[in-house]
Amino acid sequence: MKAQRPGRRAVVRRPQTGRHSVMPRSSSTRGTPPTPGDARSRGARVNQKMINGMIKMRTEGFTHAQIALHYGVSERTVRRHTKGVSPHLVHAGDQTTRVNLLVWGAEQFRAIQRAKRLSVEELDLALKAWRAAVSGLDEMTVEQLELNPELRVRFLMHEVWPPIHEKIDHLRLAWNPFDPEWRTRSQLE
Repeated sequence: MKAQRPGRRAVVRRPQTGRHSVMPRSSSTRGTPPTPGDARSRGARVNQKMINGMIKMRTEGFTHAQIALHYGVSERTVRRHTKGVSPHLVHAGDQTTRVNLLVWGAEQFRAIQRAKRLSVEELDLALKAWRAAVSGLDEMTVEQLELNPELRVRFLMHEVWPPIHEKIDHLRLAWNPFDPEWRTRSQLE
């Protein structure tokens, strides 16, 4: 409520003409607060569960308008909450992502290191052999290996790993912790 200045009375009626004129209220609504039905509805409040549903529907291919109708919100609200989410296309599954062979091989050899308890030197030997094997391939073969996970595993396990494993076994058999000359001999071989 507006504070009154001293010496003045509250205005009961305002003039209908002149500088301070206002549009008079109808007598039926004067002094009664608006009912909830009179006010314009804002629609449903959006919560995280609704947002997750909107995103799911959007990835399934529904339009913004269809999602808005389903949740009883505006299309703009759906656009705002699904910004960056593109609908799933029919042929999107056909396009597989390419894998960097060197990174993939390093991850595989790290797993082999843990399983076979390879030393750092043995892991280094394996990674160098992997790098040499990949760099020796032609461009078309590299592309096929980057796209096909089954082909990558077969290439690693049947083409690259056996010679590496043989070298590691040879190094382990030749290792003699009591021979000070071992280190220089193994490096010469």
